[in-house]
This record gives sequence, structure tokens and C-alpha cells, in this order.
Amino acid sequence: MNSKIRWVPPILWGVLIAVLSLIPGGPGNLNFLGIPYVDKIGHFGMYGVWTFLIFNAFSKNPTATSGKTFWVTFISGSVVGILLEYAQFEMMVGRIFEINDMIANGLGSFVGALCGLGFNHFRNRNKPSKLRG
Repeated sequence: MNSKIRWVPPILWGVLIAVLSLIPGGPGNLNFLGIPYVDKIGHFGMYGVWTFLIFNAFSKNPTATSGKTFWVTFISGSVVGILLEYAQFEMMVGRIFEINDMIANGLGSFVGALCGLGFNHFRNRNKPSKLRG
């Protein structure tokens, strides 16, 4: 895949996260279909998918190692999640600053990067690996 095109999915997903995080919203801690804190599940899933996409885009770089790619994607996803929570607080757009959202973002980032690591290992198990580390 072209080196620039591989970044389109994570960029689009990141824009979606930013838009959903910063548009005026209602109360947090939603209870949808009897599932408490369903918004935390949403945070976890959105950041998990995003860091998985970022991992896969980074993993195409011939100089990247799997360990470095894991940490870069996990830390990047977590930092963006923290910054967007602070932006919600500062912008006062009807959003609620929540530490639990940050935790869900970080956990999602960790699992997404871990899934990227596993997927990359599975994809490359029968061919010489460019990602070692």
C-alpha cells in the first residue's frame, strides 16, 4: 500500500474521535439498554480501533520495530485521549471532564496496540519479519 494512503484510515478515525469528543453533548455516564457506563465502552472501543489502525500504518515502515511501534501507538492514543478530555473541560461545550474517560481511552489504546502487535505477528509469521523487537 502506498506510504501515504496507509495513513488515511487512522487519520479519518482520529478526526471522528476529535469531532465526537468536542461537539456539544449531554450528560456522561449514559445507561443505554440497561448497560451502565456504556460511554466508557465507547471510549475504549474508539481508541482501541484507532490505535490498531495507527499500529498497522506504522508497521509498514521498514525501520520500525514491533516494540517501538507498540509504545508509540499506545502512548500517542493515551495522550490524545487525555488532551481531548482537558479540551472538553476548557471549551465548556456541555461535555463533562472525566478521569474514567481518560482511563477508558488509555485502556482502549493499550488493547488496540496489543491487537496490532498480535495481528502484525500473525500476518508476518510465515515471511521474514521486518518488525523485530
